[in-house]
Amino acid sequence: MKTLRSLVFAVVAVLAFGGCLQQEKIIKLKADGSGTIEERMVMGKQMVDQMKMMSGGLAGLGLGGAPAAAEPTTPAAPAFQVLDEKKLKAAAAKMGDGVTFVSATPLTTPAGEGYVATYAFTDISKVKISGDAGEMMPGGAAGMNMATKGAKAEPITFGFTKGAPATLTVNLPQQAPADLPKERPAMPAGSEDMMMTMMQQMFKDMKIALSIEVAGQIAQTNAEHRDGARVTLMEMDFNKVLANPEKFKALTKAQPKSIDEMKALVKGVEGIKAEGQPQVTVKFQ
Repeated sequence: MKTLRSLVFAVVAVLAFGGCLQQEKIIKLKADGSGTIEERMVMGKQMVDQMKMMSGGLAGLGLGGAPAAAEPTTPAAPAFQVLDEKKLKAAAAKMGDGVTFVSATPLTTPAGEGYVATYAFTDISKVKISGDAGEMMPGGAAGMNMATKGAKAEPITFGFTKGAPATLTVNLPQQAPADLPKERPAMPAGSEDMMMTMMQQMFKDMKIALSIEVAGQIAQTNAEHRDGARVTLMEMDFNKVLANPEKFKALTKAQPKSIDEMKALVKGVEGIKAEGQPQVTVKFQ
């Protein structure tokens, strides 16, 4: 369930900057072990504005953004951009050997500004998908290291065997008992409704998801969340979660003392999907 914990850290990091975030990754796998990773990222307008403002402030110190007037010869990074191909190419290198950046197109939605990027890989067994909340931001946006300090997570890795059917194994980092949330004081009486209103405003339109889609048909899998040829490893859609206020309140108040309790807590909650097994197997042809 460490995948669920990573989602929570990502959400906390986003709220530190004020604004919604949508990030969805779909790994599309072929029978020979090659494929693509499609990433859809959208940042809320308020969040984009804050990042640009931070970039401008750092530029005044000669640390980022446009070069400072007082030091025209000092190299400086360009102003913040949601779609930054240089950073996307660097992100591809971190995903493993044989992963390359293919293309990216800008994306504007009612929720904000973003991009759709495509990466290609030659061997899924060499791919690593980070569970680090900071890397869920576009290009490791400025300041995210502070917001996500302590949120490091082991990467999701894969194994693959060719054949008819081909076999994919997904290795998911598991949460140690020490990683469970610490016990916290009860909320003051009468504060729940106020907190719910704040949550509805802060989490509106937020979504984070990771899934795998195979070419052909799935012959066998132990995955908990399967839809046709697609297996969802983790998903948090806050519009769906917030549609059930009472359940959301129960989630925020709960203090699970074991991994099994955490699994039971999120099981069946609309808008939350988190694979609870350490290894998922998918046979397809």
